[in-house]
Amino acid sequence: MQLALQGIRILDMAWIGPGPFCATLLGDLGAEIVKIHEPDPDRRGGLIRFAFPADSPDFPGLRNCKTMGLNLKSEDGRNIFYELASTADVVMEGYRPGVMQRLGVDYDTIKRINPRLVYASLSGYGQDGPYRDVVGHDINYISIGGLLGMTGTADSGPVPPGTLIADFAAGGMGAAIGILAALMAREKTGKGQFVDISLTDGIVEMLYLWLNPFLLYGLENRRGDTIFTGHYPWYNVYETKDGKHLSIAAFEAWFYRNLCQLLGREDFAEHQFAEGEKRDEIFEYFKQAFLTKTRDEWVEILRSKDTCVAPVYSLDEIANDPQLIARGMIREMPHPTLGSVKQVGSMLKLSDSPFQVRNWATRFGQHTDEILRALGYDEARIHALRQSEVIS
Repeated sequence: MQLALQGIRILDMAWIGPGPFCATLLGDLGAEIVKIHEPDPDRRGGLIRFAFPADSPDFPGLRNCKTMGLNLKSEDGRNIFYELASTADVVMEGYRPGVMQRLGVDYDTIKRINPRLVYASLSGYGQDGPYRDVVGHDINYISIGGLLGMTGTADSGPVPPGTLIADFAAGGMGAAIGILAALMAREKTGKGQFVDISLTDGIVEMLYLWLNPFLLYGLENRRGDTIFTGHYPWYNVYETKDGKHLSIAAFEAWFYRNLCQLLGREDFAEHQFAEGEKRDEIFEYFKQAFLTKTRDEWVEILRSKDTCVAPVYSLDEIANDPQLIARGMIREMPHPTLGSVKQVGSMLKLSDSPFQVRNWATRFGQHTDEILRALGYDEARIHALRQSEVIS
């Protein structure tokens, strides 16, 4: 079986934020991911321990990747990196702008060694502009990108979303798309290129639904005052009798009509876009109606006739949902030391290149020796490099 990205080697130095998610996507598609870290991983701070928690012996590690400890501040370390980069397809890094240049492993340096290489830099604000050197994390990028200001109700104030959208969607998926596009362009031109991924840029583009009308017409939508942020009762979240919640998204007129019929108020159907007192009346009726039955009872009733309803799940419910299990999003995976582990699967379903787990990285520097041997280093040279703290 030929995996979609089989034969593509990626040197990954983007250890936190969007980098791990991007690497997982590309690794699951078949790319060989070599995660390069400093010989002493603690120098990168506590966040890196989310990947390999020292106090969790049953943590499976990261799938479809290898790890290598390499000191890029040393001449020997840089030379090893140059050897790796000479035959790699992609370099991915997540340091502050300018760090790679100071280390001597920036794009302008590496492209002289390998003109076919795609070099992706992932950062909060991008490689240029007045904010390029400003530090931040996910919540900062969704703030300045406008997403946080649109999340929540009119009364609640901005509410952080339930996952890292700047890191995973804007940054991780954005980087994967940029890398794949650059690899496709290389097939036509024979040359690699630089991919500049800004998490803030990605958030701003994801907000086009509200930004474009503002840019064109000056139309300013506010949190809790749009169709998709709680302004209408038919696109909203409701509490049920058992203290759980469900979501309703009866956007199309026929879905809304079905909803009104099943709730016993068919007369509401002609008032879908009502404002003022009528909208408040519908809101209040829906709120009280949904409190009369449990969440799952309502889901069964409303799914009997098209209404666009779904339960608001907790994590344990996600893990046991039959649709997610059937789609392989919650699945058992073979593991070299644990036998098998239950993990989140791959969202990418390719008919001829199905997802598979090829290997696991369970500790820092696990594959350093293997990678160096493939470059032709003998055991004595590897031992000397380790003694001089060039590798780990």
